[in-house]
Amino acid sequence: MWLPIHPIESAFRSAVEVGPVVVTAATGSGKSTEVPRWCPRPVVVVEPRRVACRALAARVAELEGTRVGERVGYVVRDDVRAGPKTEIRFITPGVALRDLATCLGAATFVLDEVHERTLDLDLLWALARGRARRFVAMSASIDADALAEALCGRVLRAEGRTHPVRVEHDDGGPTVPTPERLVERVCRTLEGLSSKDADVLVFLPGKAEIQAVRSALGRSSGWRVCGLHGGLSLEEQAEAFAPSDRPKVILSTNVAETSVTVPNVRTVIDAGLVRQVRYHQGRAALTLVPVARDAAEQRAGRAGRTAPGRCLRLWGRNAHLGERTPPEIHRLSLVPLVLAARAHGRAPESLPWLDPPKDHALDAARDELRRLGALDDAGGITARGRRLFELPLDPWLGRVLVEAERADLLDPAIDLAAALQ
Repeated sequence: MWLPIHPIESAFRSAVEVGPVVVTAATGSGKSTEVPRWCPRPVVVVEPRRVACRALAARVAELEGTRVGERVGYVVRDDVRAGPKTEIRFITPGVALRDLATCLGAATFVLDEVHERTLDLDLLWALARGRARRFVAMSASIDADALAEALCGRVLRAEGRTHPVRVEHDDGGPTVPTPERLVERVCRTLEGLSSKDADVLVFLPGKAEIQAVRSALGRSSGWRVCGLHGGLSLEEQAEAFAPSDRPKVILSTNVAETSVTVPNVRTVIDAGLVRQVRYHQGRAALTLVPVARDAAEQRAGRAGRTAPGRCLRLWGRNAHLGERTPPEIHRLSLVPLVLAARAHGRAPESLPWLDPPKDHALDAARDELRRLGALDDAGGITARGRRLFELPLDPWLGRVLVEAERADLLDPAIDLAAALQ
């Protein structure tokens, strides 16, 4: 099947042998499934979301004529389908940071969805520059020329297939995106759709809202209702992408903004909300906030991948949204970033960042890590700090587990840490 990414294949194969490559192409162009197959192997592909790792591994395995876990596989937290013969491996950023030497030792190291600008992605970018044997960065919506200039590499662009999308707002409803009566408003919007000849993609902020809407729709709605979020197994996620004997409603978190493409979608319903990690008094918390305008545009575009579509936004047209989602390095605590950088023997202030972290944020992170016993007075990582880095938790929660282990109280502490996390 021809895809918009295919015209750059020859240029990519030549460029990747010469130096770093930045690939930019619209969502749905095929870059995340095709480019890894063009790379010298073995290939490590870093995807910011577990859903994307699993879904892309399944699709690429199908294209390669193999089963997931054989020549193509994935590694996410608590779920590994890969082995010694795996040639294309999709992994999450946290996994990559904890096994960076192996990742950078691959023939090709690929950072996908760079525009998501998570702490882990930004750190991997900074650590991999100049160290990966072959370095590829991919994005649908970032300044590719600036990335290529930073890497001293080449930009390759491919056109995406897009169709016009009619955007409609619920001007009789809430002025701004809000969780109030969200389930009721989503169900009412679905009931008002006049045609069921194509699938509907509904953007919701999290698993709880997905389950609530799914329960409210029940089995009598006429739709086949599917969920799409990181807590599902590969088999459960596959339901959203599989052909169906009746139109589907796919209830998704923001993973479907750019990371994966759901086929046959002609209508998008956007709740306009996202859960983001915010820090208060040094502690992380998931906070429900309105999406930025760039994310809303990405969501709307999902309705126009195969034919003209429509996007129904569940807020008023005059709502004031932020223009762009700020990178995590400028809005989150830098404690995990500083700890990870030090675990790899690097001082954060010396790394080549896309956007440098603020000095005061670095100072605050170092102070907290010293209090946790993770850094010494000179700023170097301690044995306890290395232990905390190995745990997939906020460092302060990791410290709880480390101390509980010493006191032979690990089992109850694990329950406590899971609840707090």
